[in-house]
Amino acid sequence: MKKLTVSILLLLSSIPIFSCGYTPYGEDIRYCLLRPEYFQFEAYKLFYYNANQWGLNGYDEEKSIPEFYESNILDWYNYTQKKVALSAIETFNYQFKLTDIHPKSGNAFLDYLYHNKKRAVLQYLLFSKKCEDFNAQQNEDVWERNRVANNFKRNKFYSQLYAQYQKETSNYLKRKYAFQCIRFSYYSGDMKSVTALFNEAFAHSKKDYIYYWSMYFTCFTSGTDNAVKVANLFAQSPEKAKAAFYYFHHDFNFKSALNQAHTAEDIAAVYAYASCQKVDKNLDYLKIMYANTSNMRILDFMLLREINKVEDWIYTPYYSNYLPSIENSNYYWDDTHDKISTELLRSRSEHDRLYAQQLLDFVNSVDFTKVNNPVLWKAAQIQLLFMTRKYDACLSAIDSFGTKYSKEKVFVQIEQIKALCCTANQSYGKAILKDVVKPIFLRNREDSRFVFALGRELEFLGNLPDAMALISSINNRESEYANYYYESYGVEWQGNRLKTTDNLSYFYEYFDYVDFVYSASELQVIVNKLNTPIVSDFDKVLYQYLLKDKNYLIDLLGTKYLRESQLENANRVFCSLSQDYWDDNYNPWERNHFSEEMIFDENPFYSFKYTADFIPHKEKFRVTKLSVTSHLIAYLKKATTSNEPDRDYYYFLVANCFFNMSESGNSWMMRRYQSSSSGYNEGYYDVSYVDEKEYRTKILAKKYYECALQQAKTAKFKALCLRMIDFVEKGYPDDFPKVNAAYPNYLSDLSNCDHLEEYFNARR
Repeated sequence: MKKLTVSILLLLSSIPIFSCGYTPYGEDIRYCLLRPEYFQFEAYKLFYYNANQWGLNGYDEEKSIPEFYESNILDWYNYTQKKVALSAIETFNYQFKLTDIHPKSGNAFLDYLYHNKKRAVLQYLLFSKKCEDFNAQQNEDVWERNRVANNFKRNKFYSQLYAQYQKETSNYLKRKYAFQCIRFSYYSGDMKSVTALFNEAFAHSKKDYIYYWSMYFTCFTSGTDNAVKVANLFAQSPEKAKAAFYYFHHDFNFKSALNQAHTAEDIAAVYAYASCQKVDKNLDYLKIMYANTSNMRILDFMLLREINKVEDWIYTPYYSNYLPSIENSNYYWDDTHDKISTELLRSRSEHDRLYAQQLLDFVNSVDFTKVNNPVLWKAAQIQLLFMTRKYDACLSAIDSFGTKYSKEKVFVQIEQIKALCCTANQSYGKAILKDVVKPIFLRNREDSRFVFALGRELEFLGNLPDAMALISSINNRESEYANYYYESYGVEWQGNRLKTTDNLSYFYEYFDYVDFVYSASELQVIVNKLNTPIVSDFDKVLYQYLLKDKNYLIDLLGTKYLRESQLENANRVFCSLSQDYWDDNYNPWERNHFSEEMIFDENPFYSFKYTADFIPHKEKFRVTKLSVTSHLIAYLKKATTSNEPDRDYYYFLVANCFFNMSESGNSWMMRRYQSSSSGYNEGYYDVSYVDEKEYRTKILAKKYYECALQQAKTAKFKALCLRMIDFVEKGYPDDFPKVNAAYPNYLSDLSNCDHLEEYFNARR
């Protein structure tokens, strides 16, 4: 193809700067430093503050609940005086059948019962397994072919079960038999018996798990106090929380439920049930729950859920520059600019810190001796102190926490908050990784979100080398998905330099971020650090990935100087790289790091894409960033020298180079690590790369073609210069209006590439 055209190059690379397509959202971006799993809330997993669960799709009934031991397993565990492993009891409960109950079963739970002659318990277990069989068979005969026979069997068995319940003398087993009778009646559709049995067996019973499990079936009756029952079921029985929500939340009326609540415990439960459905501020409900029943475990959970909300509202925009994972679009919308900006995100994050202060005031007012889990409340207090930037008080609270609760699971995250607090509590330009922080980082460097937050705190305080060293360590974690970009890293964020663009570029790794966001002078600080001796053991660990990428960062530094038109600095930086680096990169036979699309296959001074012959190669050299930059400097010097006889020639070569360093040229990799051809939009590209307008519209190419035109000595060469100016401005196909106006007799020849060499050679 001999026509000089502007083509679209879709170049695959690792830099995810897209204007559309996949964008991280929801749980991919949500920040959570105080994790629920450290407080044994597994049974309430479905009610964690979770973007994927509480978004527009509502309740996710398919979400699985993690493993935890239900109350009946723990009950049997205590019955055996903790001599039988919980796993053995659970295996019997959920995997064994009726026929598996015998002395040689091999199950430790059954072995214990047989060995200790627990005949009454074994008899109960036989009844329990028979109940399971009957309940499972209830809906199998959909055509009711054997309805009469099946009903006879069910009635006969129920008579035996009920008789056993009545004659059982052990209160421990009697309550279990009552539960089996209630459940059997429910599956048989006998709701009257469900209510009667519950009133008979549990009217004056202690309210333990078996009470609530039995009460669950009464919630399906038409009782007037069902709303309060459902709320108490949710609040008091974690195993039934899912069912209490799934079956009843659509018909739950908050005001009606409050009218039915007669005790402080009932009121607290109603507010807990309402709280689990709120994704907005819930402090008022927490206060009411605490005022009514301070030691309910569900209050602990709802406090933690509120902390997780505020973490999302504050930290997700603050650290990642994204909207919170569950955003209120009206709250985050900028009416002035009609777009979401970095400035707006930060201001909203700061606004939510005010709510964190209100939450902290409430926690400070609580008597920790009266709550169910004081460890959680003290951990929440520490997190809120950090959120509200009360760093000294936060560190003091952490020290106090460590003296008593260093063995608690949550202490891992308390230490992380300590590291973040120590780092954030420094002056701009003086921030370092303090000695107290270093071991915490080393212990937690697999926690990507923590490491990233630590890096961002240093970045915000002006310590770019340590910040990027931390963030670079995230990108190098081993992953089974190492070849699949989106699954490899675990942290996504957006550039904090961009303040007005609609679509802030998002990042998965530090190199792309540094490439897009930072200036040459800022990157120079990082490179300077890498050029100093890294001697301490800690710094060797911290900087291992930046040191591994040192040559690529130097390459990037030179590229940034090119973007900023600092050619001498770019040349200086490129000269600092060894010949081996240029041998291993940007050439067709050895590619150490960059993709195949970044090969220099043509000389930018003499060649154009899709043009076979044009300018004879007066100087032949191997094309690298170094050689192109050094020749560009040399040619510019000659072009601007007044006594140089070939100034027009050198201006033309310089113009060719700047054209080829644009999105349309053969050497776009002089300025970019990925590229795609795109139309220029003033409102978007002005806030992108510093040279984005030049890269898209070829301002310098036009400038130097105009210089060549001014120095041209022949009409033919002047026509060629005008032809290139027209091409820069409008692309191809083009009517070449400037050529037509000044040299119409040359228009036909210059409309294609066949005569370009002739017109170039006619410059004298």
